[in-house]
Amino acid sequence: MGKKVTSRADELTFSALQKAAAEDKVHICLLTSQINRPSSPVYNPWEVLLPILVPVLLGLTLILMVGPLFGLLFMVALILISTHVIKKKLDARLLQRTRDFMLFSLENCQKIWEFGGVVLVNTANKNQGCVSPDGDWKEFVVSNFADLMVEKKQEAPKDEKA
Repeated sequence: MGKKVTSRADELTFSALQKAAAEDKVHICLLTSQINRPSSPVYNPWEVLLPILVPVLLGLTLILMVGPLFGLLFMVALILISTHVIKKKLDARLLQRTRDFMLFSLENCQKIWEFGGVVLVNTANKNQGCVSPDGDWKEFVVSNFADLMVEKKQEAPKDEKA
């Protein structure tokens, strides 16, 4: 397959998205159940498997070594902790990984947008948002952050004549 051709307008729009994200003018949210699955470009199977696998294996070890009651209670307690505490940390890592992937290049942005599970929200007006893959992120960026699309040229210092 050939490389997708991108236009200058798409590059300017993506640049405006990067600037808006850097200035916290746009907030990137995730639909975790939609983006955290095996075909996703930001999916990490260990983050899904380990929070359940570790308590179960430790619990089974304790069942065999200490006793069934203690092992089961330990297993249940660790699973409850992992679903409340560890899940929040893993969701934050997934958000950061998705944000880094999406803002790295235009191709990555289009790839993750076509996959779905990403929501762009204007921080100035939280009622304005765009949900992937149905929404048009380019139109959202153009309508909300058109001022960031203009390339500002640095003025060269003028030579002073004495």
